[in-house]
Amino acid sequence: MLSRVCSSWVSSPPLLRKTGCLTLPKSRQACTHKRTPTRLEHLCAMKKEEYDVLVIGGGSAGCGCAVDAASRGLKTALIDAVDFSSGASSKSSKLIDGSGSYITDIIRDKDFEHLHMMQQVMSERATMLKIAPHLNRVQPMLMPIYSVVRLPLYWLGFKAYDWLAGASNVRSSHFLSKEETLDEFPLLKSKGLRGGLVYYDGQVDDARMCIALVMTAVHLGANVANHMELIELIRKDGCCRCAGVRDVLTDEKFYIEAKSVINATGAHTDTVRQLSDSTTMPISMPTLGTTLALPSYFGSLQYGLLCPAASQHDPTLVMVPFENHVLLGTSEGVVDDIGQIPTPQPEDVELLLDSARDHMEKTVQLGPENVLSAWTAMRPAVVCPSEARPEARPEVRPEAGPELGLELRPDAVVDKKRPLVRNYLLEISEGRLITLGGGRWSTYRVMAAEAVDAAIDVCDLNPDLPDSCTSDLILDGAENWCFMLPLDFVQAYDVPMDVAQHIADSYGSNGHTLLSEATSKKRLHCHFPYIEAEVQYAARHEYACTLVDIIARRLRVAFVDALAALDMLPRILDIMSEHHKWSETEQTKQLVLAQHFLVRQMGLGSVVKAKKKLQTNAKIKESTTTASCPSKPQIHARKFFKALAMGVSSPKIVHSLCRKPKKSEKYQFAVTKTKKKSTAKEKFPTPETPYGFLALPGTSGITTAAATSPAPPETGLDPTTTSTDKRDPPSSVWRNKFMC
Repeated sequence: MLSRVCSSWVSSPPLLRKTGCLTLPKSRQACTHKRTPTRLEHLCAMKKEEYDVLVIGGGSAGCGCAVDAASRGLKTALIDAVDFSSGASSKSSKLIDGSGSYITDIIRDKDFEHLHMMQQVMSERATMLKIAPHLNRVQPMLMPIYSVVRLPLYWLGFKAYDWLAGASNVRSSHFLSKEETLDEFPLLKSKGLRGGLVYYDGQVDDARMCIALVMTAVHLGANVANHMELIELIRKDGCCRCAGVRDVLTDEKFYIEAKSVINATGAHTDTVRQLSDSTTMPISMPTLGTTLALPSYFGSLQYGLLCPAASQHDPTLVMVPFENHVLLGTSEGVVDDIGQIPTPQPEDVELLLDSARDHMEKTVQLGPENVLSAWTAMRPAVVCPSEARPEARPEVRPEAGPELGLELRPDAVVDKKRPLVRNYLLEISEGRLITLGGGRWSTYRVMAAEAVDAAIDVCDLNPDLPDSCTSDLILDGAENWCFMLPLDFVQAYDVPMDVAQHIADSYGSNGHTLLSEATSKKRLHCHFPYIEAEVQYAARHEYACTLVDIIARRLRVAFVDALAALDMLPRILDIMSEHHKWSETEQTKQLVLAQHFLVRQMGLGSVVKAKKKLQTNAKIKESTTTASCPSKPQIHARKFFKALAMGVSSPKIVHSLCRKPKKSEKYQFAVTKTKKKSTAKEKFPTPETPYGFLALPGTSGITTAAATSPAPPETGLDPTTTSTDKRDPPSSVWRNKFMC
């Protein structure tokens, strides 16, 4: 067996593209009509063609391999047993790498090997910001400082961070005073706070990034298929050259011929390796990481928060703004059964909440009732094959195993005392199966380039092919993208600004196709900018085959509010049923699967529960039943946020948010225009109970008072006083991902 730990990196251009607008096409018709091959056409091609490269696994590394191979002119196929980015690639921390944690490791553990890794990561971060600027952005991260002794130490560390980045550094780190730190994080513990150090990382919309990679590979000529399960690997002339697959949606089985096979299945690496050779030793040792979604007022809409651990055994607290919410992560765990999909455990949730409460004021009430969504990722990690236990042997059981019909004997495990591979591993087996193990978003492109290079060298492909060019390959949706794209959508398609901003951030220039083909631009939920046209676009152009594909990986609502995702299911079901021509039986099946996904993987019911109505006294109830609210004094933003987090329901806060909605207005969002005492209201659909499988909640699960009340009207008819503070929640809109 030939194996090697890969630490070499493909060099990327050191300079970032300037952030000015790119030139839009003179005729919008050139980008509004898009022809995408259907999934059925891809399957027909897979049955007939012989491919140069077959990639198994549709995560970040697998999709990167498909793009790299197709860009070199190789005939490429990509399959995934569930959906593109259905594993850890869509359940990341949303930071490109979180390199700031390396600083704490270097200072605390004197581990200077991290310096080289940091330099490599920052080079790839610049590449990701260049090739997909609509899905990657600069994310400022703030580290609160409570020790005077540690302040100069961390300051020097971050300056070394800037120096190592060189020309690929996006912005320089700097210091914030105590007042500026508390202005960004009002709930942060103020006692003993000296200030905060700010460094700049990158944030990625991971699932959408995977979809962009898939669509780029399709445009380059690759054939792709999700919900395509691998059941068999067949050797020809001693090499893996044929794969038996099963269409999960139709249960059809057929074979795909390929000259080389790349295994990029993440945590399930050993499962595919043992299909090729049942005597191979396992190398995969995945870990679990739990992340929570909280209301935005517990953090900042612009800055992330990094609180380093005091020791190796303590968790590092990371808070990142994402989709107008705050993600809190991550706890560490060990995988007990690799065949089971991980679910968020209450003890892991409580551990994260305890860690967050330790860094907040004692009066802040942060509990499980504030959690809007919770998920656990099975993150890939591997050991070198030469360090695996020799006595470990797999046992093939065709009837066992949830995915590939393979189960390991209890003794076929990795020795947990062995050190993990730091970056990633590339292995070439005796049967010439190329395996990618480990890795993360900051290494996906380099891993893909080396895997394709290995396929060309080992599997007798054309040696005259060009080198990898993915460092300069603009991904799907990034063509003709610019910062003014949301305004173009508002003017051309008459959509609200928050919807236009969301479309530009998620689809880039493909937003023209989405909005021009739209038959309905209604919102799917009154508190989110997702519209019905996105479901239609995902079904037509992004290979969305199930309801879970929509709510989890095309729209990100399941990851920020599980109850809101549950509310959206009836309307999404109607749109998907019309496109895919589902029967009533299939509709029922899809609905149950989507509800089970929210319950088992997003913590609905166990962690996320329906919110109870706020208890107010008679005086507050009487004041909120009036048609309009009298003018009240302005409320400072920090006091407002603290009151929300501590559960205080004062008359001032209630008046500042205007009246409480009636039961009939629970899912209505009023837009009031000032014009001669006349109002125009846009009503949004009320969620219906889907066939009675799971009772839909009474609220969307959003706990902020600003979100559960009607939108504050503009100054005119209802004289509601809103603060001029830049972070006043009643007047906030959907976050511009590029404000910072």
